[in-house]
Amino acid sequence: MLNFPKTQLLIESLVSERIVPGVNYALLKGDQVFASTLGFASIYPAKSQLSPFAYYDLASCSKVLATTAAFLQLREEGKVDFADPLQKYVPEFKDGRVRLSHLLTHTSGIRGWIENRNALSGPELMRAIVGLPVTSEFNRVVRYADTNFVLLGLVLERITGKAVQDLASERIFRPAGLTETTFAPPKEECVPTELVDGQVIQGFVHDPKGQQLGRRCGSAGLFSTVSDLVKMGQGYMGVSDLLPLKEETIQDLYQVKTPAGLKARSWGWNLVFDPKENYPIIYHTGFTGTLVLFDQVKQSGLILLTNRVHPSRHNQIFLTMRSRIINAFLQENR
Repeated sequence: MLNFPKTQLLIESLVSERIVPGVNYALLKGDQVFASTLGFASIYPAKSQLSPFAYYDLASCSKVLATTAAFLQLREEGKVDFADPLQKYVPEFKDGRVRLSHLLTHTSGIRGWIENRNALSGPELMRAIVGLPVTSEFNRVVRYADTNFVLLGLVLERITGKAVQDLASERIFRPAGLTETTFAPPKEECVPTELVDGQVIQGFVHDPKGQQLGRRCGSAGLFSTVSDLVKMGQGYMGVSDLLPLKEETIQDLYQVKTPAGLKARSWGWNLVFDPKENYPIIYHTGFTGTLVLFDQVKQSGLILLTNRVHPSRHNQIFLTMRSRIINAFLQENR
């Protein structure tokens, strides 16, 4: 039975306390779904009503829903091994120690800083990322970084000859019938994000690297709706077989893939643990204010979509509230 009153109260307080303009969210339990829409799509330059069918910029949730899923499918087909060195596919990368598994778990130690990054063209940015050095954190620290997934996107491109975003659309979303999960959303149906240089971003990716790299970006760029994310969530929870991935592949996501003593992560996904039974639960967040969390043991889930960067990214209270929402969900997840 769906019974998450504290979780719902905290989510709805995001709007009532004006932490975000609006929110679309869903709570899942087995095949039961409770979905709700509150607040506004935008407050600048004018208020606009939020639709239950609105498209959101998922930001870094793209890493798991698109790039990781595509990798998992290719591994099923024997076209890639996560133990493969990055150099096998990107020989111009200079450090032979880094394997795909390090990129997938953010243990690569690759330095993330690129001088004047936002001034670079897409090809220039990709070359700069390929040229980044590996630091002493290699395989010793989990350091979440977009660069890991930009490189993974490049690996997929080298294997298949297709840009990562085209590949995910063709091999993951279309076969699953996810018609509202796309890298090219209808602008007028998108929730606006940040005000940048006097213009509100709407209908195109908020992340600068996503803007520069376009279809080659494996770290951001995906848009979706609550409805499609519910369908995906039911696949990751084991309620449906909608996803074009094997059951054992999805089950394997609910395992710790980082070395002992490091922060627990799976392939792409972040992990939290059930507070009573201590088993892993997969989740991921996005800079724009998005969250997906799925529990295969209890077949439950949480989808939270907000535009917390509208009209400005200076909204740290949202991050605190998101942590409280996750904790409340885990406590009520019986």
